Amino acid sequence: MNDEETLIPGGEDGSTTTANTQRRPPRVSTTNSNQNQHQSGVSAFARNSTKKSRNIHNNTTSSPRTSGGLSVVGGFRNPRETFQNIAATAAGTLEDRNTLMNSSSSPRESAPAVVFGATVSDRETNMASLRLRRMTAFESHDYDPIDCDIEEEQLRSRKRAEYQNEEWWKWTLSAIIGVVMGFVAFVVDGLVDKLNSFRFGMAMRLVVGDGENQDASKFYAYISSLFVTCCLAAVAGGLVSYVEPLAAGSGIPELKTYLNGVHLKGLLRLKTLLAKLGGVAFSIGAGLIAGKEGPFVHGGGLVGGGLCSFGSHSLGFKTRRPNHFRNDRDKRDFVAIGTATGVAVAFGAPIGGMLFTVEEGTSFYNSSMLWRGFLATCVGVLTSHWLEQLDFDATDFARAKFGTHRDFGLYTDDEANYSKQYWWYFWEVPIFAMIGCLGGYIGALFVNLNVRVTAWRAKYIPVNDKFRRFLEVIAVAALTFTVMFVFMAASPCLEIPAPLRDGHTNLANELDRFEYGEASKEEIRTDFFSKMYCPEGYYSSYGQLFFVPLSQSFKFLLHLGEVGENGQAHEFLFRFDLLVFYFLAMFSLMTVTYGVGAPTGLFVPSLAVGSAMGQICGRIVNSVSGWILTDVQIDLHAYAVIGAAASLGGATRMTISITVLVMETTGSMQLIIPLMLTIFCAKAVGDRFSHGIYDTHIKIRGAPFLEEPELAGPAGDKLRVNEVMAKTMITIKPRMRVRDLIGILASNDHGAFPVTENPPTKPGEPFELHGTITRNRLLKMITHRIGFFDGNPESRPADVYGYTTAKDRDDLLDKLKQIPFKSPHVAEVAASLSSVEMDSAWIDVSRLMQRHPFITHADARVSRAYRIFRTMGLRHLYVTPDKPLVVGVMTRKDVIQENTSLTLGEKAERIMAERRSSGGGGVDGEAEGADAFPGGANLYSHDYADRFKSKKNEPSSARRGVDERGGGSTANDDWNNQFGDDDDDHRSDEEEDERLPYIPYYQGNAGDDDDDDNDDDHHRGNRDAQNAAAAEDGTENTADTEGSGGNGGFTNISGASIVRRANGPDNL
Repeated sequence: MNDEETLIPGGEDGSTTTANTQRRPPRVSTTNSNQNQHQSGVSAFARNSTKKSRNIHNNTTSSPRTSGGLSVVGGFRNPRETFQNIAATAAGTLEDRNTLMNSSSSPRESAPAVVFGATVSDRETNMASLRLRRMTAFESHDYDPIDCDIEEEQLRSRKRAEYQNEEWWKWTLSAIIGVVMGFVAFVVDGLVDKLNSFRFGMAMRLVVGDGENQDASKFYAYISSLFVTCCLAAVAGGLVSYVEPLAAGSGIPELKTYLNGVHLKGLLRLKTLLAKLGGVAFSIGAGLIAGKEGPFVHGGGLVGGGLCSFGSHSLGFKTRRPNHFRNDRDKRDFVAIGTATGVAVAFGAPIGGMLFTVEEGTSFYNSSMLWRGFLATCVGVLTSHWLEQLDFDATDFARAKFGTHRDFGLYTDDEANYSKQYWWYFWEVPIFAMIGCLGGYIGALFVNLNVRVTAWRAKYIPVNDKFRRFLEVIAVAALTFTVMFVFMAASPCLEIPAPLRDGHTNLANELDRFEYGEASKEEIRTDFFSKMYCPEGYYSSYGQLFFVPLSQSFKFLLHLGEVGENGQAHEFLFRFDLLVFYFLAMFSLMTVTYGVGAPTGLFVPSLAVGSAMGQICGRIVNSVSGWILTDVQIDLHAYAVIGAAASLGGATRMTISITVLVMETTGSMQLIIPLMLTIFCAKAVGDRFSHGIYDTHIKIRGAPFLEEPELAGPAGDKLRVNEVMAKTMITIKPRMRVRDLIGILASNDHGAFPVTENPPTKPGEPFELHGTITRNRLLKMITHRIGFFDGNPESRPADVYGYTTAKDRDDLLDKLKQIPFKSPHVAEVAASLSSVEMDSAWIDVSRLMQRHPFITHADARVSRAYRIFRTMGLRHLYVTPDKPLVVGVMTRKDVIQENTSLTLGEKAERIMAERRSSGGGGVDGEAEGADAFPGGANLYSHDYADRFKSKKNEPSSARRGVDERGGGSTANDDWNNQFGDDDDDHRSDEEEDERLPYIPYYQGNAGDDDDDDNDDDHHRGNRDAQNAAAAEDGTENTADTEGSGGNGGFTNISGASIVRRANGPDNL
């Protein structure tokens, strides 16, 4: 690397980006080639502003594609030149902005920029430009359902049973995700236990208490244990460096980015799952300061996304039936459900797992996802508990007690009796708030230090250097073991507590046996108070926390002493200097380890650091309170729990999910109010200094992550859409030569293309948008020869697309789905075409393009466009002129289910009436759905632009009949004629009983009918509501006189029509 390049910090996996910061290439100017492009159906223009160069790349593929023809940034022929041009344009923008900023150096002159919300310092400008440069490597998902003609035809032909079948599969897959993740958790936990037992068991056998050659035995034990540690770390690092780099880290930033709508190539592959979950077991087994919870989040998302695809790209198969959920929107929900299940089985906390996904994971919340996630987390935790009990004692399964063991509990609930272990005093509330503030400071310090470590790692251990990255994992594991061993070897020896000594009576709570019937005293003394290098009757004070697995030391800090191991006097089991050393060592190692090239989680390390901090604070409070209130006993267990929550909240900035997770895993229900206050203070203080660790790594990676609109910053309120939009677009025609389309796809990296018959002639010129189609769909169409024809303009769509049955149509659409098989590269597609196909074949995209893309006004604020992007999960948003044409208006009462279902019934009745009048007769109930309810005018015609013409002013057949019989009528008469009730004389008593009384939400909601009227006779109440609504509209109730003649034969609309009449066309 030369002196003219600087490295930008990468993500938590250590990825890097090279940016030229001293010698900036000149800006590239391109010429308009509209004449040639128009002949091939292309409309593309060179950008006239460097700030627009980044916009066109926001939704491009991850690797630049090159070929002959137009380039996305001005005629470059290879990826390196393309990237250099992107960097040059970004650098040019940066140069202009720096010049502007430096021209106002005084605080007074820079004040307007601060007020406007713009970047004011060189550092802010540099970071913003570098992040924009990194965004060119990302592609977005489109969560807007495809609304093309063939998809619409398929939806029209779907029967009610198909919708029910799809809903059944949603719930069934959610339960299956829970079962699979339960098995996965059981296997990974078992592997972690085996590796920990092997490593620490061998080390403890080599450690001797006393003897003549103690120094030599220590060295031999250190070297032997270090070799085992390095071997385990090599497996974890090798799985990341040589199998799947995306398996590094916790995976939470990557999953959060994915659920926000950004595609990360390889994130949900099968080998990523194996490398992630297999690697985290070896990472923990090697003694890295890491937890399994973060990788389980990634693993759960992998399981959820893989199962819903009903196939696998890696294994090369997909099922023919069922074939639901092969779209980005449904896959997003199942990935979110999988992440919730991963947290749930990792912590044994189903509610906390679901709340984690709602708060931190998914950006698109919906109640259906919440309910199905609730089922998945429940089934997952139940499965893992069932397997654990079978593994422990399958012969006595019927008598085993469930629900008494906490994931972070040292003893069972019966033994610990948590209702007596956790308490707090009202005067401690400010102290808990101060602990929360301290946790926020420590979390912000951790984030900032980790950013510096990540920057150093990106410079000297880049992600593309596999060997260095592999060695780093081994080096960090060796460093961690060395620190632990040194503290253990230099530990002072303390006498074993009196209740655990030989000859002493039972423990303070008179329990003889603990946890599944094991003898308590011997087990506790051997496992919890190991002597290591201490003489008999003593235990290693430092080794008690340093020379055990990280999760075990965390449990000691939380729960050791709950069953009276420390005697009736409740003497402290941990030396104060031990707590300080443990806090400093774990914090430092956690900062270095997070982001290493191995699967590592942050939850347990952060909780362990916080529990030590809480114990320290509790000891200080106990000392101070002893001077004032001598008879007050401080609960150190409560302080350890509070400190753990404060540390994790300060690092991640989560609130509700942490509160529930800590309560579920520690049994500290009594501490709910202190926990809420502490976590709130930790987040409030931490947010003043930095983002959370996950959001920080997302920003470092440069992903175009869309925050909630409230957190997007003020700049969007001060800019209009036409000031940030890309005016240069490459368009395609609905019918064009295959060779021309291949040339367009090869010449740029655009993710989607507007479809129009008349391309614009200059940038920013309005053109008629007939639809839009994505690159992936175009590549799939060419691969499977869909829409190919000989170029004859008289060719009908049925001849072009070649399907004659519903089954053929469904198979055609299934070929176009991006999941589980991805679209090939354009070069591969071009190579698969014969010379005849390239030269003479045409392609028709009209029936497979997105007919109704989202649009916004050119003079709208950017914040409005941002809300549309964030809320709808869009990939592209097209901009219309300031004054678009309007053909109608809708309210929420128009789209509500009751109204749409009634309107659909009227439409079906009208179609049937037209068939009967034409002599076609009725429709058999067993007829094919597409034949029984055709699309009619919505299908493609030769002049498909006619489809966009308004049909609103054309009278229906029912309306024409009324006009022919009775002449003209008012708008409200037409409303009442179309939706009025049947004549009461023609209704039976049973039909009257089915009517629903209309009860307004408040007085005056619909006429003058309210709760003060006499509602004893519901028939009269309904009639009063009708008359009141009619009187308000200035018309008379005609329901009794006109019967069913005005609605085309559609009868018995029932009481719902009362609401519709009251909210007629004059009452929008």
